[in-house]
Order: sequence, then C-alpha cells, then structure tokens
Amino acid sequence: MEEEDRIDRGLISVIVPVYNPGALLSLALESLRSQEYGNFEAILVDDGSTDRSPQLCRDYAGADSRFRYVRQENGGVSAARNKGIDMARGEWIAFMDADDIMPEKSLRIMIEAVSESRCRIVAGQYSRDVSANHNSGTGTIHTISSEDAIRTGLYQKRILNNPWGVLFHRSVFEEPEPLRFRHCRYEDLDLFYRAFERVSRICLVDSLVYVYRDNPGGFINTWSDSRLDVLDVTDRMVDHMKESHPGLVAAAEDRRFSAHCNMLVEMTRHGIRNSEARERCIRVIRERRRAELLDPEVRIKNKLGALASYVAIPIIRMLCR
Repeated sequence: MEEEDRIDRGLISVIVPVYNPGALLSLALESLRSQEYGNFEAILVDDGSTDRSPQLCRDYAGADSRFRYVRQENGGVSAARNKGIDMARGEWIAFMDADDIMPEKSLRIMIEAVSESRCRIVAGQYSRDVSANHNSGTGTIHTISSEDAIRTGLYQKRILNNPWGVLFHRSVFEEPEPLRFRHCRYEDLDLFYRAFERVSRICLVDSLVYVYRDNPGGFINTWSDSRLDVLDVTDRMVDHMKESHPGLVAAAEDRRFSAHCNMLVEMTRHGIRNSEARERCIRVIRERRRAELLDPEVRIKNKLGALASYVAIPIIRMLCR
C-alpha cells in the first residue's frame, strides 16, 4: 500500500510514561489537555510510581474521557512505552514524557503536516527553554528520504532520535512485524533508525512542538552503570548499517565514536574505575579518530574530540592507574 493511501487525520494516541515526576506532572498533563487538536487519547502508563502521580492521573482520567490510566509494576520507560503502544487505539502515535510540556498547537501542527506532506513520520522542533511554552517557528515543512533523515540524526546535525516531538503512523510499529522499544537505556537512540527505515520519507517541520525540561537529578545528568548501555546500542547500530544500509555506516560510526568519547569522559568525571569499559571506549576512539578528522560530515565537536584524544587518552590512563 502506498504511503499516501494510509494518511488519515484521525485519532492520535499520546503515550505518557509516568514514574515519580512529582509536581511537574500536572503542568505536563494540563498542556496536553489544552491541545487545540482535540481528537486524541492520552494513555498514562504509571510505571509503579510511589509519589502522588497515580492519584493525579486518576483525577485526569475521571474528569476527561480522553485520558486513560493504567498501572504496571516498575519495568522502566521502554516497558511503559511498549504498554502504551499495545493499548493505543489511534491511527497516529506520539510520545510525551511526564515532566515536559507540549505547547497547545503541537498536535495540530504535526497532523496538518501529515496532510500536506503525506508522510507517515513527522518530526518537529524542540526547546530546552522552559519559557518557550508557545509554538514558534516558520511552520515550513520539507520532506527528506528516510536514509537522509537517519544520516542527519546520526551525524547529530538535528536531534531526531527522541521519540517525543514526533508523530508516527501506527503502521510504523506494526508492519512488517511489531517494532517496540528494547529494554535498555538510550532506548530512543536504539529505536529511531529502525522506525525511520520503515518509511520512504520523513517530514521535518520548522515549528516548536515540544519543550524538554532538563532534570538535574535525571538519568542523563547523573551516573549509573546503565549509562554504559549506549556502548552496546551504538555497536548494534553500526552492525545494522553494515548489513542493511552500507551508505550509512560512516554516520553510524560517527555516532558510535561520540558515544564512546562521552562515556570515557563521564567515567573519568565521576571517578568510575571500570577498566573494561574504559578500555573498550579507548579502543573505539583510537580506531575511529583519524576517520573522524577526515569525514567532512562530522561535526566540529567530534573532530575536536578526535584531536584531543591524542593527548587526553594518555592522561586519562595515567589518572586511572
């Protein structure tokens, strides 16, 4: 079936994993309830919260029939999102984190982009500025091939690996076989290219559709050994490209290099003495750094990291003795 034959401005299922977001949850849910495009269902998946979130979710579900609440034992964000996908009744699927904000025109902007572009995946812009709680931007849309979109995301020229700020046709998660988040950290990076390769084109919208609120105590800003999952995620990504998309191998290698550099820096910064993981990162950096410097697509930050590695790696090894 052609992509344009699938397009329908219908029900959007917005999946919201909830795990102890505290006071931020009410702002998130209120921003969702205030959407101009009202044909949505909000699936609130309580992943074993121990704060007051379950009651707030039940209150919203009781007051607004568009909100559905389900509780499960704590299984992590991947399990919660997968539960939401399984429950979704909409033609379209979107994701929202329980401590973020969706400006009021966001769903309308993305569903209208669907009508204009006839794409099955639409990605908007996001901001980390919590004061940017209104939809801004030119509204310009353009379509690119899925391969170009994956390349753009891997080279980090535009952040496209996040599940939020994106509208997916439900067929992306069902055909040719079910696609779900793997149970690992960096599950969004692990999923995005596998979702994008299922369509021929991606629609990019120059409009703010999502506000990401950075949590100083959150996963990305603290250390846990699960952060090392990104090493497996990016290794797996490179293997996938070698098998299925040879033209994207260099982009996947760049993203892998970036992840291994970041983990080496984070382990050093937090005093993590994991010699196996440290040597694994050093090996990848050494193998890849010359190619990073020669690849014109690589962003300046990674090139600087490649240059710095010639000096930094010996210093890190000395400090970790």
